[in-house]
Amino acid sequence: MMSFISGNAGLIGLLMFFAFFMLILLWVYLPGTKSKFAEHGQIPLREAEDE
Repeated sequence: MMSFISGNAGLIGLLMFFAFFMLILLWVYLPGTKSKFAEHGQIPLREAEDE
């Protein structure tokens, strides 16, 4: 088993990073996230609450 993993480490890593990238894209484009991103994008423009 270890020889298979070490022999195909490049391919396994590539597939893992590709799956991670696809999950991030899925999370970003899920319905309902646009309003969250718009709200979070306004954080730097808000008045300082502690002043």
